[in-house]
Amino acid sequence: MLLEFLEKVTVANSIDWARVADLYDTYVRTDLDIPFFLNQARKTTGKVLELMSGTGRVALPLIEAGVRLTCVDASAEMLAILRTKLAERNLSAPVYQMDVRALKIATRFDLIFIPFHSFAELPSPEDQRQTLARISEHLADNGRFICTLHNPRVRLKRVDGQLRSWGKYPFKDHGTLLFWGLENYDSDTHLVNGWEFFEEYDSNGILRSKRAVELHFRVVEKQEFEDLAKATGFKVVALYGDYACSTFDEATSPFMIWVLQKP
Repeated sequence: MLLEFLEKVTVANSIDWARVADLYDTYVRTDLDIPFFLNQARKTTGKVLELMSGTGRVALPLIEAGVRLTCVDASAEMLAILRTKLAERNLSAPVYQMDVRALKIATRFDLIFIPFHSFAELPSPEDQRQTLARISEHLADNGRFICTLHNPRVRLKRVDGQLRSWGKYPFKDHGTLLFWGLENYDSDTHLVNGWEFFEEYDSNGILRSKRAVELHFRVVEKQEFEDLAKATGFKVVALYGDYACSTFDEATSPFMIWVLQKP
């Protein structure tokens, strides 16, 4: 059924979060990185900026903990959900709809971070360089920037062009959400291209709807990111391989968690 659906889907130009914003909190439930970002935010008494913040998976725990957080995302639909959550919890925070490549806020921050490997959604080296330059402009002197990335050696092992089940989740009205995906790697552009598929079933197992969103992210090699960071005025303070701050191992670490500083 999904393969037949794939043949009929019109190709989009980029990740269209508007198509799945209302599903996002159902299939993205990890809290693996929350203690890490809480600890990093507590190291500063100044203002903190989260870029590509989505529906607030990381933002809400930080705001509840008293972090002076500002949130930025390009998706109006994702931010609408974040604003609703803030209102429901009687919380407040500045929230901006903005492309990180054109970041412009009249504030300088002691800490800026991009969680959940979202930096990889910037499709080209120039997009990534431009974003790092904007981030540098918004950091206070000696401010830190934390960028989370996939470790290419580990992440690409899962990219094989095969349609796979990525999850099954309880959904509204005692229904079920099935989450599928497939990914292919282009070694010339370093882009992973693919599709995410969503099927909604009611409590009787009857299919109610199905959606698809085109998936793109760019795998960034360790040396490439380090060169980009230095070219935009950063120095590397630390490189961790996971959210427990383990030493990065190129062969086995799941992530590259970069801590950069503006001199």
